[in-house]
Amino acid sequence: LRRLHYDLIGLPPTEAELTEFAGDPTDSRYEAVVDRLLASLRFGERWARHWLDVARYADTKGYVFQEDRNYKHAYTYRDWVIASFNTDRPFDRFLVAQLAADQVEDAASASAAGFLTLGRVFLKNQHDIINDRIDVVTRGLMGLTVACARCHDHKYDPISTADYYAMYGVFASSQETLRDDAPPQLVDSPTPVDPVVFLRGNAGSPGPKVDRRFLTILTADANPQPFQHGSGRREMAEAIASRDNPLTARVWVNRVWGHLFGDPLVETPSDFGVRGTPPTNPELLDWLACELMDDSWSTKRLIRRIVLSNTYRQASDARPDCMAVDADNHLLWRANRRRIDLEQMRDTLLVAAGRLDETMGGPSVSLTAAPFSTRRSVY
Repeated sequence: LRRLHYDLIGLPPTEAELTEFAGDPTDSRYEAVVDRLLASLRFGERWARHWLDVARYADTKGYVFQEDRNYKHAYTYRDWVIASFNTDRPFDRFLVAQLAADQVEDAASASAAGFLTLGRVFLKNQHDIINDRIDVVTRGLMGLTVACARCHDHKYDPISTADYYAMYGVFASSQETLRDDAPPQLVDSPTPVDPVVFLRGNAGSPGPKVDRRFLTILTADANPQPFQHGSGRREMAEAIASRDNPLTARVWVNRVWGHLFGDPLVETPSDFGVRGTPPTNPELLDWLACELMDDSWSTKRLIRRIVLSNTYRQASDARPDCMAVDADNHLLWRANRRRIDLEQMRDTLLVAAGRLDETMGGPSVSLTAAPFSTRRSVY
């Protein structure tokens, strides 16, 4: 029960819940607890925290001078992510909203733009900002290190500089606009940029022209067609979130598995290229990715399927015969023992003291300055 509580909502069960469960630890009772935790508002707070790491979310810009270090409305992106997990927004739509918030017919998704606009901006020029956006999109969503092709064809994976600058053109054809109630938003520029390859990554050395398009390796017949609408950002988003894309569902399934088991099936979750680690259980990874898509890209149903399994519910006791064959537990013969993380530990102390403030949303508060907040650490 403790494992389930920490994994799904990041908080410990109460003494009463432990006592009640210990008195009736049946499959039906366990399943009822799973459904209750998935329906809890605390679920979104815990699982949004995982996604915010992928999105390199921060409330501040980092090392800057002569300007406000704070992103004024960064918290609205954090709140949007929490709400998206609580409402079980389909993962494919979740991605499209973050990449093309200005083109999604959903007023609540304006804050989703923070995925692209809250990145590292200190001591950077526009080329570096675009590089950061390409990196977070390709590594975070598809496990591909496309940013390695900024100066030369990728040394290991089938990604060319032309692929990099095709995506560069999408972001170069987008511009930031400020809002009064959300993070900066990307919108299409009035005149799209026709990108060229920068030889050796040098903007002062333009090379051959390329189309704004998707990655060659992920396109049918390796023949990507130019994007037709504006910057192409919405078309890029739909290509990433497509069922025909072999990587997106697998990358997300792998991240979810890693959070639930301590070790992902692919130990390099942001690099599925040839220099990454092959999956320990490739058939399982493929099957779960297909189940995710068949279940309307539902993250909650994916998590439910995993935590109801016998594999997840195993004890963590060591078995000498298994240790001799598979000491690293790649074959999943026991549960991995795991530490709770810093935020879980802080929130647990507040629960134990009866002081946890469960207020949701709103501007971020300082963790280390008076008056010391008793809100969840995600805030």
